[in-house]
Amino acid sequence: MRFIGTLNIFKIVLFCLIGFVAVSCKSYYSALTIETPGPAKEELPADIRSITLMNRSMNDQFVGHNEDTLQIYFYENGYQLSVVVLDSLAADTTIRALGELLFESGRYDVVIPVERNIERTINYNLVPDSLSPAFVSEQCEKYNTDALMVLEKFSTKVMTDLIAEKYYDKYSGSSYNYYASLDLKYDAVFRVYKPGSKTLEYQLSDTIYWESSDGLQAHLFIKLPSIKQAMINAGIKIALDIDSKISPVWKSEKRGYFVFDRKNDRGRQLLNENNIEEAKAFWMEKAQSTNKKIKSKAQYNLALASELEGNVDEAIQWGFKSFNTYYYYQTEVYLKKLNAIKESKLTK
Repeated sequence: MRFIGTLNIFKIVLFCLIGFVAVSCKSYYSALTIETPGPAKEELPADIRSITLMNRSMNDQFVGHNEDTLQIYFYENGYQLSVVVLDSLAADTTIRALGELLFESGRYDVVIPVERNIERTINYNLVPDSLSPAFVSEQCEKYNTDALMVLEKFSTKVMTDLIAEKYYDKYSGSSYNYYASLDLKYDAVFRVYKPGSKTLEYQLSDTIYWESSDGLQAHLFIKLPSIKQAMINAGIKIALDIDSKISPVWKSEKRGYFVFDRKNDRGRQLLNENNIEEAKAFWMEKAQSTNKKIKSKAQYNLALASELEGNVDEAIQWGFKSFNTYYYYQTEVYLKKLNAIKESKLTK
């Protein structure tokens, strides 16, 4: 399976439209909030733009557990167990969830092969030796990607507890006869292999937990996930953890644009619909006006549209056109912002 797209790391995503304010009695300037990408916490090298995702964490100790059978096993043991449970679906969920997250970040193109499981003969709790350079090169060439990312280790330890003891919760003012908890500790190791480069390694370990109280034991477990679902949640959490390390961090920023009709401005309507293409066409028509004030505002808006499309150079060009057609303070401020964005791109 291949996730494909032409998302650019600097692509700006329109997030939401907020109210507008009057600059003067004849001109109006409306504000919006956009999301822009910042550097990742542990950013991969810039030349890694595409990744093949594979799994080397599973051996014959992993089982595709039946959800009901697994749950009954814990009930039969009084829901008081502390045991390692290795589930193949949970491990594979990590790969599939991570693929979607990395692709949606706009930073990476991602390939998840149908045959994505690499043979493993050692115990689940060991980290295997690094893959051979020949194997890494073979996979990168096969799937036409810059790097190979492998889940080298995956394990989940499930800890459950059930207490049948009446107690009073002073915060809710209620009395309960039963209390249950479900803690799940996960451990995972990822490696990123790039032909001819140093291998990068990421170790992840944490515990997620749920708890429930009720007067009736029959109602108690409705509030808790099943053991199977808890392990799948752990797989998703691991994917979120590694994605937060290597994908861009999105932050909200304010932008502004000119409106030509205070009540029923077509440009505002199109932005509100996230229809940048038609908004750009609308402002392009306005930019043909012989009125310098209208023309300058339209050119300014075209600069914004270009930025929203991820084209900062084009945005700067439109910004200078607006500045030279008719001076607005907003144009001067925006040009400084655009130039700062371009400089930050050049230094990465």
